[in-house]
Amino acid sequence: MRRLRNTDSRTEQESAILKAAAEEVALVGVGRLSMDVVARQAGVSRSTLYRRFPSRDALITELGRQTFDFAMARLQTVAIDDGPQAAAVAAFREGVRLLSGEPVMRRFLQLDGEFTATTGMVDEARLFLVSAATAMAKALRAAGATMADDELLAVAEVHIRLAASLVQVSTPVLDVTDDDAVADYARTHLAPMVR
Repeated sequence: MRRLRNTDSRTEQESAILKAAAEEVALVGVGRLSMDVVARQAGVSRSTLYRRFPSRDALITELGRQTFDFAMARLQTVAIDDGPQAAAVAAFREGVRLLSGEPVMRRFLQLDGEFTATTGMVDEARLFLVSAATAMAKALRAAGATMADDELLAVAEVHIRLAASLVQVSTPVLDVTDDDAVADYARTHLAPMVR
């Protein structure tokens, strides 16, 4: 049994709780997240857990916010120096990497087939989609895209939705675990959408 973190600071306790929640979500999914397991794995009492996160939904919503913030930070690392089409390829490749390699992200975006969501989680997923599309559109604009703002945002959203779909449902058309194949696919089919 892990020691209780009664002497840790509020920040340390919250960090331990969120880490334990992420591990639990990655293992069993959002719908089966157990507050008792999270408390035990974080080394805090149930009362401490509920002081930090007053409900299961509050914990899931905060975990979702942190997960999506992490994803946005990764998407913002896309290089824009080689033009908008190259930036579109890089963003798509990074999005596929993120969606296929981050188990908590997969669970939040329902990419593992589980369809159990809290209101906060659905709101966070919607916010992620809008934020990711907006960030990608800004990156493409910074890379030199000249198309109208609404068209650029629509293209960015198509890229993100397609990445999620390809990661969720396997297809013989593209092996999402092959980074070069993902880049070639984006270069051939998606980059031409950006002008």
